[in-house]
This record gives sequence, C-alpha cells and structure tokens, in this order.
Amino acid sequence: MQELIVGLVTFFAFPAVQFVLLKRFARREGRPELWYLPRFGYRLVIHNISGRKVLSELRYRTILRHYIPSGDGASVITLQDTTLDEEENMFLFPGTDQVLLSFRVEVDGSQLVLIHTDKVGADLARFPIADQDRLITDYIANVENLFNFDIRLAKRAELKGTTIRTMAQLREKEQELPLDRIRDVG
Repeated sequence: MQELIVGLVTFFAFPAVQFVLLKRFARREGRPELWYLPRFGYRLVIHNISGRKVLSELRYRTILRHYIPSGDGASVITLQDTTLDEEENMFLFPGTDQVLLSFRVEVDGSQLVLIHTDKVGADLARFPIADQDRLITDYIANVENLFNFDIRLAKRAELKGTTIRTMAQLREKEQELPLDRIRDVG
C-alpha cells in the first residue's frame, strides 16, 4: 500500500514540479529592453537574441498615456491613451529581438516631442509629451518548451516623461538604457 501511495504522489508531483520550475525559468525569457542606436534612434524590444526558447502567440500594444490633472468638474486624474502600435506575431525565434516601438526624441523649445518612427528612422507621427506622461508597452507570449506546458509570460514596460526628456541628449554610441518600470503580470 505504501508503494502505491508513493507511486501516486510521484505521478502527480512530477508534473507539478516541472510546471513550477518552467514557470520560474520563463520569468527570465522575453524581457523588455530599450536600446539607443545612433543611426536609427531608440528601439524598445522583446529581447530574444540570447534566448534559447521560441516565443509563440506574441501580442503587444504600445500606448502614450497622457495624464490630465484633476480640476473643476473632475476630482480625479484623467488618463488619455493614444495607441502607437498594436501587433500580433506567430513566433519569435532565438537569435532575434521583436521591435515593439521605434522612436526618436526631440526638444522643440521647452516642448518635449516623441517621434514615432519605422525601424530605419523615418518619421511616422509626432507627439508632444509632458513630464508626467508615460510610454507603456504591454505584451504577452507563450514560452515553448519540451514538456508542452503552456507557460504564459505577460509584461508591462514603462518609461516616464522625465526619463524620456533625459534621453533627448543621447547622440553618441549604441547603448542599452534602463526602463523606469517592468511589471510581470501573472
């Protein structure tokens, strides 16, 4: 009887332990990174160049969130979101990054301007940014694995307007820049 109990515990515990280990490992996969490339500008990417796993069913959306302060007729802050990009991709293979947003930053007088660009730096749209505004990218994907457990990663990367303002001075070399906040969801 004892062997039967040990066998049942092992039978049910092994997949649970595998799932927990895979879930923990998946937290390091598909992390967001922000890069400055002098030739093209800034690129916010899902990093998978050094990754070993395929990401599938990738969906992402990038918004510019403008904060409208409370005042007469509204006792709370109002959030106004402008969608900059929204995409779905089937796969992200190891050895490649997924570009979530390409942009440049300029200061026009005292006004900070985010310029949404394509991957090679051609202008698509211009948006004024205040210091309290945020650039937010949300994305979800499956981390493929040998055991066929669906490991879902979901992340939010944020840049504050004040951080974007400091980025306007970068002009020299290719470099990775820190994001203000990365949230793991789930």
